[in-house]
Amino acid sequence: MTDVAWSKVRLVVFDLDGTLYDQPPLRRAMALELVKHSLRRRSLRTVETLRAFRQIRELLGEVQGDDFNNEQFRLTARRCGCSEGEVRALVEEWIERRPLALLPRYKARGIDGLFSALRATGRRIAVWSDYPVNDKLAALGLKADHVIWSGDRGIGRLKPDPTGLLALLEEAEVTAEETLVIGDRQDRDAAGAAAIGVPSLIRSARSSGDALFRRFDDPPFAPILAEARHV
Repeated sequence: MTDVAWSKVRLVVFDLDGTLYDQPPLRRAMALELVKHSLRRRSLRTVETLRAFRQIRELLGEVQGDDFNNEQFRLTARRCGCSEGEVRALVEEWIERRPLALLPRYKARGIDGLFSALRATGRRIAVWSDYPVNDKLAALGLKADHVIWSGDRGIGRLKPDPTGLLALLEEAEVTAEETLVIGDRQDRDAAGAAAIGVPSLIRSARSSGDALFRRFDDPPFAPILAEARHV
């Protein structure tokens, strides 16, 4: 498992979905809610629209355009034969709003302790996400010094494009060598970080392999947790 050069790190940049909370059980819970919704409506329209939206976002992450934030809704509407307004309303309800009440149940184990340790040792915390950040952070009871998401501040790029990460480094006035990215996807978080020379750690249920971990009290974090105890 990769050792982190904590003595150099001034900014720790976290991904949100799947990193600060356990995404698979949340998705199962939301899938159950969607099943109930579909049975009541006797229609799979919501399920099919949300599935198409997620697939298109994945594609847009691989084929970057100049206006993904509008393209994702336009392309989903075209595929599903509905209006962009309907897609936006479904995404807001089922992806952004409804999961908030469930997030605390699936909060990543050890993340509170790590956030506290980072602050106690004078390091700053940032969040870099492809989705809006603030409401989810609040639901998790977490605070960051810097936040950015792909549709924010004219970023206009999904991971693994590093534009959002570069904006965070500029805002925090740190170098790539002074930054650590923590995420849950090698092809998005780690690849985006590597594109500008930022080291990364990836949270994975597999937790065996270079730069992989499962919990926020795993060995890569032992030095910073120990340092915080002596502050």
